Amino acid sequence: MSRVRLVTIVVSALLATVFSAGAGPTASAAPQAQANDALAALWTSVLETPSAQNSFGDGGQEYACWDLGGIVAPFHPVGAESCTVKPGTKIFIVGYSYECSTFEGNGSTEAELRACARENSPTESVVRLDGEPVPVTEAETPLLPITLPSDNLFGMPAGTTGLSVGHGWVAPLHPLTPGTHTIVISTGALPLVTTQIIVEPGS
Repeated sequence: MSRVRLVTIVVSALLATVFSAGAGPTASAAPQAQANDALAALWTSVLETPSAQNSFGDGGQEYACWDLGGIVAPFHPVGAESCTVKPGTKIFIVGYSYECSTFEGNGSTEAELRACARENSPTESVVRLDGEPVPVTEAETPLLPITLPSDNLFGMPAGTTGLSVGHGWVAPLHPLTPGTHTIVISTGALPLVTTQIIVEPGS
């Protein structure tokens, strides 16, 4: 599994903190603790979001652009094709992330789950915005307590609890100018991921 849907005010608050710490007009490296917290919120959301509304479940591309209240995160197993946003919207990019959980049989202790997540995360992703590289921050979650919803990604009974750890590479982008922008993510030998961000007044 990989990236996420965000649905809670807590997630938006965490990501807003990451963005507010930025030093550049378009992108900045997120402080480590804040990047870790944001990735934790992301993974908690994807694991606790029903499959029908989840881009990693049955939701598909229709749910690949997550509205976080002023922040949009494009997430899909093979990359979101495009996201249309209004001016002033911040973009949160996960270059690559891998999650290991007790639901998947990846381990039963924090140490086992953390080792699994690290081992399955390739080397640092390269994220480019309109051809220019943007800063990428390595992030790792704390041990996450997860409660599965009905219609969850694992086909388990609603209310099942477990643990998860995620590791990955993230790049928060500040609001982009009106028009079409191209984000390209390359991670080791994995296929390139390309997402169009369309900034459109009135969208």
